[in-house]
Amino acid sequence: MKRRLNWAAFLFLHESPKMKPNSSFLFTGGSVLAAIAFISEAWPLLLLALFVLFLGLIRADREQLAGLDARATEMFLARCDMPLLPLDGFAGEGLIGYRAGYPVYRVLKSRDARWQLLGPDDEVKVVGNAIRVCPGLIYRRLED
Repeated sequence: MKRRLNWAAFLFLHESPKMKPNSSFLFTGGSVLAAIAFISEAWPLLLLALFVLFLGLIRADREQLAGLDARATEMFLARCDMPLLPLDGFAGEGLIGYRAGYPVYRVLKSRDARWQLLGPDDEVKVVGNAIRVCPGLIYRRLED
């Protein structure tokens, strides 16, 4: 009996390259288990259904991240070197247009400095003395 249980556990937990349960399989299985739990009023089975649904969420996240390229995954990583500053603390000169609903100015002025637009943060290499302003634009400090 113990040998059969070990074999069943191995088959359940072993992921062969041919048959990997994807997220839709886990979501469907969790939903079916939840329906069975509600119909038969087997409330402990509901915990198993929620666990399977949670595993489906984890698998779905991994599937989505595996389908993205390197540039898309950079969106999800925090850029600690240059924090994203809001436009509220600046006054703008020379409106160029709008990007992602935010105005883009040639020059930003704060209380003690002026900043000139260099470009989007994915196209510009930051040398130093620069800020990153929402929606991801790099501005360099102007020496007055």
